[in-house]
Amino acid sequence: MKKNILIIGYGDIGRRLRAHCNQDINIYALSRGIVKEEGVNHFSWDWLLSKPFPIKDINFDFVIVIPKPSEMSESGYVDGFLTSIKNINDALKFITYNNIIAISSTRVFGEDQTGNLTEDTEPIPGDFRGKIIKDYESSLRDCYKAKLTILRFSGLYSDTSKKHSFNRLNRNSAAKIIDFLINKPTPIIETKNNIIHCSEDITMDSSKRCISNIKLKELGFSFDF
Repeated sequence: MKKNILIIGYGDIGRRLRAHCNQDINIYALSRGIVKEEGVNHFSWDWLLSKPFPIKDINFDFVIVIPKPSEMSESGYVDGFLTSIKNINDALKFITYNNIIAISSTRVFGEDQTGNLTEDTEPIPGDFRGKIIKDYESSLRDCYKAKLTILRFSGLYSDTSKKHSFNRLNRNSAAKIIDFLINKPTPIIETKNNIIHCSEDITMDSSKRCISNIKLKELGFSFDF
């Protein structure tokens, strides 16, 4: 039987995920605009507005939430992470699903937090962006509890990017990590705060923020470059 996957915030990562998915998956995509792609069941829905959810009567194996600020200002981050997740949380009460994978960011750690940062490290945000994302994570945990897995992505880049962050994650790897989790034969063991750090290997430097990817690799994921 095919798995039903709902992607809320379908865009670049969603398209890359679709390219990695096998034929045993039905993808349902939600975006604020209109998308027409072969092989994707697309619905337009503005998660900044309290409008009825456009999908009914489907049992989803996974719901994947990929937030994005409407702009880089504080109000844009509030819209992209807090207003949207409130409306998404309200909407998902009316559908059935087994698991939630929500994308977050290692931006929750402030500049003063240096050395090895694991999922057990308490985030101390250094700016409004990190604080808003931390509040977004709290809202997710309060709502979904054991059904939830939060993936904290480090600085995303593509093969054509000219600059890379110290802690970084290729966009193709980001999609492969999601694909790995939705196809994992055994459930993810619940960890503190349901969080997994997604970041490439780096050389440890105690003077910098060093995002640990040990938990991801212990689950069985390997970076292929």
